[in-house]
Amino acid sequence: MKTIEIAVAGIKRAGRWLQGAKRALEDKRWDDVVYCSQMAVEQATKSILISLAIDFPREHDISEVFIQLAQRKDLPKWFRDQVDSISNIIAELAELRGLAGYGFEKGINAEYFKDYAPEAYSKAEKTYKSCINLLKELFKVNITT
Repeated sequence: MKTIEIAVAGIKRAGRWLQGAKRALEDKRWDDVVYCSQMAVEQATKSILISLAIDFPREHDISEVFIQLAQRKDLPKWFRDQVDSISNIIAELAELRGLAGYGFEKGINAEYFKDYAPEAYSKAEKTYKSCINLLKELFKVNITT
C-alpha cells in the first residue's frame, strides 16, 4: 500500500469514529462521545502525519509531533493557522480518553461527561474536516465518507 492510500484509509476510519461519536451524542452515551471523538481526532491527525511521511510515537497523544506542522511552508496557510488549536485538541482528548473508557473503575459514570460531550464532538468534527480538506487539497484524492 502506498503512503497516501494508508492515509486515506486512516481518514476514512476517523470518519467512522466521528459517526460513532455523533450517534453516541444522539443516544446520550456521554462517555462514548468523548472516547469516539478522541479516536476520530487521533486517526485523522495521524493520517496527516502518515501522508507527509512523518514518524510519530505509537501513543494517543501526538500533539508534540503535530505542532511542528505549523512551521511547514509546504502546507497551506489556512491549515498551519489551525495547527495550534488542533494540537491542543489532540492533547485534551487524549488526556480524557482513559477516563472515558475506563472511568467505571473509579466510580465515574457516563453522566460525568454530559456537559463536555457536545464540545468533544464539535472539536473532533472540526479537526476531522480540516484534516480531510488538507488531504484533498494536497493529494487531490477523492475521499467519500
